[in-house]
Amino acid sequence: MATTSEAADKAEVGGRFYELQQELAPRRRAPYRLTHDIAIPPVTRGQLLALRRTQNDDEQMTIVLGDQYEAVEALFAERPLDEWYAFQRDLYAHLFGQGSSELPGGSQGS
Repeated sequence: MATTSEAADKAEVGGRFYELQQELAPRRRAPYRLTHDIAIPPVTRGQLLALRRTQNDDEQMTIVLGDQYEAVEALFAERPLDEWYAFQRDLYAHLFGQGSSELPGGSQGS
């Protein structure tokens, strides 16, 4: 049985799902490029649902950073805290739009 991802990848070209993807492609947010080696992709619906289930800032960052979590943590581990907060604000603005950290449910740590 095909997974949800596989089903989306095999969606019929010419169907509405495909048309929506084509309509969104020109304005879709690019990955957030933190360093040459660290790129954080746009948030998926699955990640958004996981974010809704937690109020914990650390868990939220783990979800948003995905497979880049360990690399980002290592990069900031010995850096001043204000750099971490600046990164969080910038990342959330990039992924969710300007002012996202001030919205209800936005990250309290950012």
